[in-house]
Amino acid sequence: MSRVARFHADRTNQKLYFARLACQQAAQTEHVQQAQAHREAAVFHLQGAVLAFLQELARYYRLDDRMPTLRSVEDKMAERGQVSPEISVLKQLSQDGFLAELNRAYRLTQYAPEPAEPTPEDETSSNLIIKVTQSPQAWLPDTEILREWHRLLTELIDGFRNEMVEF
Repeated sequence: MSRVARFHADRTNQKLYFARLACQQAAQTEHVQQAQAHREAAVFHLQGAVLAFLQELARYYRLDDRMPTLRSVEDKMAERGQVSPEISVLKQLSQDGFLAELNRAYRLTQYAPEPAEPTPEDETSSNLIIKVTQSPQAWLPDTEILREWHRLLTELIDGFRNEMVEF
């Protein structure tokens, strides 16, 4: 049985592929809102790839954890007196690496940013609509940053997979 089939790496690979497609679509579109939608989709898929890889790790280490998190995998490994080197690296990157930035972007896609105070304008019929957002989602990473996160995450996961040894 292949490694992909055995540890269900196919979902992780799908999420990475979907993120790459979203980045390509964001770069190709000229429409601001469509580009934003593709960039947000890339963030969702990159975050999904991290979660899918955690499932992969839980299966690899034979942990009974259907919805693993960094903490839950670490705790279940500690119960066995073991340490997952993958979790150690992922934790570090989640605190002050590109995964910390990805986590921040993911959180910001879940909640609307606080709107800036609207400035009063003349009360004419053309000014009745108040513009709340001054820039189109300035908090959302641009396509180049998303592509870099994709590259880093892919390399990280591939490196982990290459180092995984049956115990």
